[in-house]
Amino acid sequence: MSDLQQQISTETALELLTNQQRRQILRRIADTPDGATIDQLVKQLGAANSIHPDGNGSFEHRGIELHHVHLPMLQDANVVDYDASQGTVHRGREFQGVLSLLEVIDAHRKETSTTFS
Repeated sequence: MSDLQQQISTETALELLTNQQRRQILRRIADTPDGATIDQLVKQLGAANSIHPDGNGSFEHRGIELHHVHLPMLQDANVVDYDASQGTVHRGREFQGVLSLLEVIDAHRKETSTTFS
């Protein structure tokens, strides 16, 4: 990485990971090296939210929220490359760094949940 390119800050990465939907987006993109479509992401979020009663309702609402909130935030941080006209999302320059942090957090949560069980 050149001096002109800055890595994502820890604070920015943690802020991105505070939202469950953004974490689910990152996991989906990690599972699909060729990227994902908006429809695939919305379906993934719908399935996950059906397990958690606090999830947002409709398919349409999740699509709007992805398009206007979560994907732009992830794109602004160079975590994903979002092509709204094509409806596709691919890994961005900072994707692996944020995913690695998410994996550490997930591993820690699993470790502590089994420790206290």
